[in-house]
Amino acid sequence: MGFPRSVLAPGEELLVHSHPHWRALVRPALVAVVGAGLAGIAGGFVEVQVVHAADRSVAWALLAGLYTLVVVPYGLWPAVRWARTALVVTDERVLYRPAGSARRGVDVPLRRVSAVRFRHTLADRALGTGCLILECGHLPPVEIDHVPHVATVHALVYDELQRLPPPPPPTPPTRAPRFRWGLPGRR
Repeated sequence: MGFPRSVLAPGEELLVHSHPHWRALVRPALVAVVGAGLAGIAGGFVEVQVVHAADRSVAWALLAGLYTLVVVPYGLWPAVRWARTALVVTDERVLYRPAGSARRGVDVPLRRVSAVRFRHTLADRALGTGCLILECGHLPPVEIDHVPHVATVHALVYDELQRLPPPPPPTPPTRAPRFRWGLPGRR
């Protein structure tokens, strides 16, 4: 699924658009394949062992219901969630839109990012994935897991941070008008 360009501001340049790493699809694929194999074995058992046609149709319905109860939440739904999750890096911000029943997401303006880090284990390095960590001042860090090619994304975000113009110098505070007791209009 493509990321909706309507979310981007006018003039905002898209640098990276990716889904979580493909390793998130391994477990759903195994569930679907093993579930289909077990359902096939159970179907063969039903055809051989169940004699009456009415009992056979009930057994097939129970088998189909059990297969659906296992494969949909543990095989199909994680694959759909993977396809609908998006990580987008632009020249102005980092957007992370996880899929789910509630609409939620993280938008981090690059001007607010004080540090960008990444973390990956030995297995993550072998697979080319990791966790991107964005630190935003006094707020808790934003951690985005399963980022493919996390070192490249980290370097890209860091380069964009370096290209940002420096923040303007702080303006001196203005003095508040003095309050004087007395009648209105008197000084």
